[in-house]
Amino acid sequence: MDLWKIGMKNMELKFVEVNHPHLHMLTAELDDFFVKRYGEATRKYQKYHDLTKMAGAAVAYVQEVPVACCCWKAMDAVTAEVKRMYVRPAYREQGIARQLMEAIEQHAAASGCHRAVLETGSDMEGAITAYRHLGYQVCDNYGDFVGDSNVLCMEKEISDGTMR
Repeated sequence: MDLWKIGMKNMELKFVEVNHPHLHMLTAELDDFFVKRYGEATRKYQKYHDLTKMAGAAVAYVQEVPVACCCWKAMDAVTAEVKRMYVRPAYREQGIARQLMEAIEQHAAASGCHRAVLETGSDMEGAITAYRHLGYQVCDNYGDFVGDSNVLCMEKEISDGTMR
């Protein structure tokens, strides 16, 4: 549990179990966002969001209110896939996503991962820009996302600067 100052508010970051009610509440909001944006097309991606497969999950709180979440799961022995990154709209552009992503990356690196990957919507300009600012670069789509034009994959070195 860490405490950061963001703007005029204090943010607390907690690593939580995958069954934590605040994690489920925030990921449900994320799912609602995708359904509103993309409609029924989102159903084909639901299988990639299974929280029980996550190796780490964190929730950010501002004044004890859950405002953001992020998870990661192991793709292989050295690659972490960042999943379920979400910040409630009223709390965006305050540095919360950056703090949350850095914590998730550190957690994955401490678990032996040297590389982080993620996938986002190919039309999610704001998310793509934010990930670029965090050091992520576009890479070839991986796994089931190969050939999926709705998805953009990105990667970043998260350990000593050497991809293995």
